[in-house]
Amino acid sequence: MAPAPQPSVDRFLIAATVDRLIYGSDKTFEPDDARTLLHALPHRRSPWFEFGFAGKSSGGSAKGFAAGVGDVKIKDDKDRQFEYSTAKDAYVRAGQWKLMWVGGRAGQFVDIEQVMADFTDEGRGARVRYSLDGTPLGMDIQINRSFRLFWSPLIMVFPGWQRWKTPA
Repeated sequence: MAPAPQPSVDRFLIAATVDRLIYGSDKTFEPDDARTLLHALPHRRSPWFEFGFAGKSSGGSAKGFAAGVGDVKIKDDKDRQFEYSTAKDAYVRAGQWKLMWVGGRAGQFVDIEQVMADFTDEGRGARVRYSLDGTPLGMDIQINRSFRLFWSPLIMVFPGWQRWKTPA
């Protein structure tokens, strides 16, 4: 049996709404924008626990033989970036944003993440908090706690949330 079709998602509406929520005012946001966002996102099952990692590797290179020159090697100086998440199917991509609805017994959340930002950047994510009936309660901004594992190049990043904006 085929899964039930998902309602269409207006990605332009979602991206414009998120832009107003994030960039509109420093201390407040419009509750109607938050309600629009909540109703525009599909309410998919979100994972209880999300595990992900991201990293960089050096650029590629190519070796060959050029007539009249001999052996040549061309190296790409740009780093290649990669990212993996166990919750990638729960997200909706809209413009520069990646969004996920999370529902629970205590309330609802919409997690907002900026796609092109470095994963260690402060403030690259936000969370809109809602009551069970969909009333916007506030917005939190993501803060990162980074730990380097001894002297290795590995850095562990644990996200947390700090209160940021209130409904106008």
